[in-house]
Amino acid sequence: MRVFESDDYRRRVLAVVHRRGGAEHSDPFEIYDIPLAEVDTLDDAAIRARIAEVWAFWQRSRDHPRYRGVIIGLLDLHTELSAALADRTSRLALRDRVAAARAARDDERFAALDAAVARLVARFGGIPADRVAGLRAWAATQGIDESAFALRTRRHRIVTAGPATGPTDQPRPEPIPAEVLRQIRADLDELGRITASGPPRSLFDLLGVPPGTSREQIRDLRDEALVRNRARRPDRRRALLDDLLAAVGALLVEGDADAYLDALAAATSERLRPRVAAAVLVEDALLPAEAAELVAEAQADGLDPHRARAVVRSLAREQGVTVPPLPPPAAPLPPAAPPGSSRPPGPGSSRSGPDAFPDPTAAAGRGPRGGAPPAGGPAPARADAWRAAVSRARAALRAGRPVEAGEHVAAARELAGETLPPIRAMDDEVETAIRAAADRWAQLAPLIAAGRYRAVLPTARRLAETGADVPGPGNQLAGELLSLAEARCSGADALVARAQTAGAHDRDRLLGEALALVTDHAEASALLARSRPGPAPPGAVQAQRDGRSVLVSWQPSTTAGEVRYRVTRFTADGVGRAVGVTAGSSLEDGGAPPDGAIPRYEVAAGVGGAWSAPVGTAEPGPPPADLVPSADPVPPADPVPPTGVPSPEAGSAAPAVNAADALPPPVGLRWVDERLRWTWPAGCTEMMVVCRPDEPPTAADDPRAQARKVTNTRYEIDGGVPLPPGRPLHVALFCCTRQAGRLAVAALAGARLRLAPVGDGAGR
Repeated sequence: MRVFESDDYRRRVLAVVHRRGGAEHSDPFEIYDIPLAEVDTLDDAAIRARIAEVWAFWQRSRDHPRYRGVIIGLLDLHTELSAALADRTSRLALRDRVAAARAARDDERFAALDAAVARLVARFGGIPADRVAGLRAWAATQGIDESAFALRTRRHRIVTAGPATGPTDQPRPEPIPAEVLRQIRADLDELGRITASGPPRSLFDLLGVPPGTSREQIRDLRDEALVRNRARRPDRRRALLDDLLAAVGALLVEGDADAYLDALAAATSERLRPRVAAAVLVEDALLPAEAAELVAEAQADGLDPHRARAVVRSLAREQGVTVPPLPPPAAPLPPAAPPGSSRPPGPGSSRSGPDAFPDPTAAAGRGPRGGAPPAGGPAPARADAWRAAVSRARAALRAGRPVEAGEHVAAARELAGETLPPIRAMDDEVETAIRAAADRWAQLAPLIAAGRYRAVLPTARRLAETGADVPGPGNQLAGELLSLAEARCSGADALVARAQTAGAHDRDRLLGEALALVTDHAEASALLARSRPGPAPPGAVQAQRDGRSVLVSWQPSTTAGEVRYRVTRFTADGVGRAVGVTAGSSLEDGGAPPDGAIPRYEVAAGVGGAWSAPVGTAEPGPPPADLVPSADPVPPADPVPPTGVPSPEAGSAAPAVNAADALPPPVGLRWVDERLRWTWPAGCTEMMVVCRPDEPPTAADDPRAQARKVTNTRYEIDGGVPLPPGRPLHVALFCCTRQAGRLAVAALAGARLRLAPVGDGAGR
């Protein structure tokens, strides 16, 4: 078994699995790159090691722009697939079944080649010499290598024949980059897999409109779909629709829709070219029936009838044959219903727009729920059916389910055919409730991370009453968090009650267990402090600016054992706010005010549940004398820009600040459970995570650093951000936003963290 290499596995295995359509068309031995011929000689340890290597590669590559859909599917099936290889007995039995299945698959793969060879032999008495090269090239497109081709053709004699010549067309350059088109195609396919329906054929099909729809109508449909998608639960489906609707805006609204269709036509030509070549190779012509089938397939790729016919004509001319009579263009599809209209799409529309995919109950080919018949038809049974949907939305909002209320508002808008004032007012209430729930989740995140479930309880109860179906980190709902907090507090109360009557040794153990459940259990902390002396406090607490953050550092406590340090920031009015808990000797505060004097900080050392007296930094004083301007200030020397940050030319204005620089910084940056976590600032849904082992990254595009863009949806799904191996590691977060459809990245890091080579990595 060859040594596992990421690039080699991606090229040999993952690309093949992706091309076939996913794991369901492959077997576990192929997926985990285990040679079938070596199964007898491999022991369980080697198999487990290979499975672990492949699983780790999937985890690292789950955001790959091309393969993320198939990788997520493989991760979902990992437990089932790896179980089939767990022990030698089941592995050998599976080996025999897979060998038979592969043989059948090879016979099926060779069937087209065998049929083509048989037809040539029947026509010419053998394989014409001038057809061998074309036959070999066509076989290569079907995954048949040279040795297999030679094996299948060597029993037939080679005969002499005159070459067929004809004009050829140069391929038309693609106006849209191929990687952009592949990414859109991958997102559309993944959307179809998520919704268990046929994927949209194109961006036009996603909107439920035919090619040729006006730019204004596409813009209106896109804007309405964005509003509806915003009210949905944040998950992978919502993120995909956001990306696809952004592509609609870039390619069909701001861009040239004909350029997108030309790019689709070029991709369709590449896909159909081997079919046309095989047909011409055998018959010396493209038969009308085959031509009609090719036109239908081109239209199924999302092309309009005229482009589909043009693709087939061009491919026929490439093979030097007469263009066959093609079927006439079908009647043009009726335009899709304008946004807000109650008229359903015409019969040619495969779905009612992007909302057909978030709502799996919508049947393909039907118009919006409750839509009225076309103009000129009978009047709807109830013209005010939207009022019932608004009432259901209001009831759901009163019950504390704003996401469900948003679904009813979207239904009301579809039923009414427009956004009437009552619907708009209800929509505003729903959005306010969802925003308030998101703010409460942001307040809870640092409390949950610190295990302060006493403080979690009141906010979680309020969240369960007003935003029960608004998910938090990891898609956790308020009811689940409230149950967890109540269970932990009850368990801690029971442990404290037992500790009060237990002996000294058991008392400390029980109180420690209580504080492990609820770190802010005041009674347990007080009892433990009375029975156990607190640790020595830290020394020499200092705070200094580090970009837009403040780095707090101290001398470790002299107490032996596992000592942790709690850092608190105090504002000018004396109000304290917890920054975090770490086992290192420093902590970066990304939530400190970026301007003005450095706040006062206090650091306390803790062992178990006992904490030392806090030690604070010096009170902020006046700025140093060298920063106070004198009557005759001396012009400062030209600053040296940091590496990777271009300096403006002499006499030019300072670089403009983009919208990302105006966003508030992330707070609570920490390393927990092998994940990088933080609290997202309001208005920021994308973050650039930049890592460098030797020194802090100088910018988001630091050429010596690794950068990864993370959306808040991916962050919630993964429960944080995994980082590359190797320590120490310097991490910096740069806020991102969208300006006119383009990504804008902040020039300065909003938060920084250093993962130390030892300890739990909280470090500096």
